[in-house]
Amino acid sequence: MRTLPSLLANTAAERLSHSIRALLQPLGAVLAALVVGAALIALTGVDPFFAYQKMWEGIAKSNYQIGLVLVKATPLLIIGLGLGLAFNSGVFNIGAEGQLYMGALIGTAIAIQAWGLPAWLHILLSLVGGFVGGGLWGLLPGYLKARHNINEVITTILLNYIAIYIVSYFTHGPLRDNPFAEAALPQTPEVQPSSQLPLIWPPTRLHAGFPLGILLAAILYIVTYRMAFGYKARAVGSSPAAAHYAGMNPTQIMVIVMVVSGGLAGIAGTVEILGVQHRLRDMFSPGLGYSAIAIALMGNNHPLGILLASVVFGALQVGANNMQALAGVPVTIVDVIQAMVIFFVAVGAIIRWRAPLMALFKPKRVTSD
Repeated sequence: MRTLPSLLANTAAERLSHSIRALLQPLGAVLAALVVGAALIALTGVDPFFAYQKMWEGIAKSNYQIGLVLVKATPLLIIGLGLGLAFNSGVFNIGAEGQLYMGALIGTAIAIQAWGLPAWLHILLSLVGGFVGGGLWGLLPGYLKARHNINEVITTILLNYIAIYIVSYFTHGPLRDNPFAEAALPQTPEVQPSSQLPLIWPPTRLHAGFPLGILLAAILYIVTYRMAFGYKARAVGSSPAAAHYAGMNPTQIMVIVMVVSGGLAGIAGTVEILGVQHRLRDMFSPGLGYSAIAIALMGNNHPLGILLASVVFGALQVGANNMQALAGVPVTIVDVIQAMVIFFVAVGAIIRWRAPLMALFKPKRVTSD
């Protein structure tokens, strides 16, 4: 008979094993993708070793480049954390792009106000506004999924377009900077200096959003793997019917998860405005919400894996420009490498799931005494 200490030891060992896999899986997928990328680069007539050398120089040649990698990784990290929580809970939130836009809209509307607040309070209010904007945009599909079993993939995708056009309306209209100037761009006024995220590693562009992302990753890890709510969310993700039978409330949990997931995307949008762009522009996001889906999958929905995956994708984005400029490699090769990373992550997931499924459906031999 297994004792409670042995059960706890096995549980701790399983958590450690899961954390190690979350860290190693992105590295293995990246190495495999780089091998495929080398073959594609060779087909273009460029030496793969020379191309990767230039990519590496673009990533780590100077402190400025390293800081730029972390800046690129910051919104992907924060969005990916929210998506990982949703995916672990069985909710396929594809609406991070729209939640990002709505969070950025509310956060920017607060950040441009000249209220004379101290910097810490103005930044905090803007981030809270971003969380509220993104969270409310995740509330509707979460409620429809939990209460009426309406497919959240469809609703979140549709809400993405609505959010983008809402932000377009405000940047062309009520919040537009210099609305009466003929050459005015569709953008808001610059956010107040008191609401701009401070730089933490001069002279690089790295701002306080990155340590905020690390803090959120630590919080999500504790909530997901050390608290009752995280256990309930993962139980709902595994089997809503079994969770309901065990006395849990899947409807409530799904709604909360979608609000938190959308809120984190909204914080990411606000961080991007306060730390990098300083203005909300029409179509300001290059698809961050969609890229973060790959980040969450690549990180196995684990906060540590998502942190590593976001840095890897940030490095690929920064290194691509240098590889294109100095090695003559088409920048689309990097898109292919990123796609191959996702492919190898999916292959690894299939391999992991195949063994339990085969064991489940394998006929058992009946022996007679």
